[in-house]
Amino acid sequence: MNYRVTVTAIAVLGFAGTVSAQTAAVVGGQTFPAKMVRLVIPFAVGGSSDANGRIIAPPLTERWKQQVIIEPRPGAATVLGTELVAKSPPDGHTLLLTSTQFTQSPAMFARLPFDSLADLIPVTRVTRSPQVIVAHPSLPVKNIRELVALARARPGQINMANAGTSLPSHYFNMLAKVKIETVPYKGAGPMMIDAMGGHVHLAIGAVSSVQAAVRSGRVRMLGATSLSQAFPEVPLISKDVPGFDADTWFGLFAPRGTPREVVQRVRDDVAAVMQVASIRQKLLDIGGEPSGEQPDEFAARVRTEIAKWKQVAQVAGIQPQ
Repeated sequence: MNYRVTVTAIAVLGFAGTVSAQTAAVVGGQTFPAKMVRLVIPFAVGGSSDANGRIIAPPLTERWKQQVIIEPRPGAATVLGTELVAKSPPDGHTLLLTSTQFTQSPAMFARLPFDSLADLIPVTRVTRSPQVIVAHPSLPVKNIRELVALARARPGQINMANAGTSLPSHYFNMLAKVKIETVPYKGAGPMMIDAMGGHVHLAIGAVSSVQAAVRSGRVRMLGATSLSQAFPEVPLISKDVPGFDADTWFGLFAPRGTPREVVQRVRDDVAAVMQVASIRQKLLDIGGEPSGEQPDEFAARVRTEIAKWKQVAQVAGIQPQ
């Protein structure tokens, strides 16, 4: 089934005039954007990538004077949607909006139908969301230091749930020098249901995924990967586990061969709309910290993270499938 949601000007009533419109850029004798722009999301409807897309698409529609549509293409652990964009015409009219999982896939799959570094151009990191480790109240720990001590005293007797790949838990094990069992889940929703019910001891996930459970008191927050505006009082995991850096991010990619001028235009306009107070607040409300990195900065981040997750998988003894 082809899920396609059209974002029209109706969705941006009241937004017109807030950002100065830049309707089209001439690149190589052609205009961009010259037609509607597809934001392909390789996840199911309702997730954080989808939420990011639905927030930035309406103001981009207004700015570009072309419709920006959200096109969910879930399947094969994000591979289907990513491959679609990698093989699309390199003109900027088909873009990928994906998550950190993009940098984890090369560590998990022996063969991908695209080269993550060569076939897709990093455009910009749209938002980042600190990941947090939460514990069921029955686990007798209140912070990361106590968790590390307990895990060392009880090797293999404590478990941690992950949504998506299990690499963040393995990364924690590697740096903390502990043995916490990993429990993979297909999504953050089922993971948090089990975390709240005490079926798993710990869970690691984006702030947006865990904040409701934390505020209800059903789980206890132990630490965050970076400073969070949603929970500014939570200490950094890296204080007790030096080097632990595992933020979730959501970013845009374009097919290989997309003109540099188009890549830069997309980045600049995305960064501009995220500076609008109402758009920025919507992103913060879903746990996203607006970013807007330059293409070269984002590309360097992607290369570093792909190498990092491959190392984590190797240390954990994970065999790519």
